[in-house]
Amino acid sequence: MGARVLERSLDDITLPQFRVLMLIASSPERANRLAERAAVSRPSLTGLLDGLETKGWVQRVTVEGDRRGVSLEVTATGAAALERAERAMTAELNDVLHAAGADRARVIDGLGALGAAIKEHHRARH
Repeated sequence: MGARVLERSLDDITLPQFRVLMLIASSPERANRLAERAAVSRPSLTGLLDGLETKGWVQRVTVEGDRRGVSLEVTATGAAALERAERAMTAELNDVLHAAGADRARVIDGLGALGAAIKEHHRARH
């Protein structure tokens, strides 16, 4: 349900596209490593990357010395789309937290605890 709330706040990007774009922006790298980091299959990643490239948000760059190697980079247009999406989701989350009223601090603490549990679960599996 939380993901749906966030996704409805976005105009022209899906949450999977946002996640992949964020990963590329934080560390330009090859698609095979990105699929693992984004926790998606290679075919799913290919579809996401094709969509991001069609929008002009990502470019594939040939890796020098590796005929098959391709690195991924966020374009200026992609960086702007990422910034818009971050602002929209931040505003939506602020609205949700405002609606929590007196429970706001407990909600934030709960989200922090959930994030820590997810990280620990991920670390234990890998």
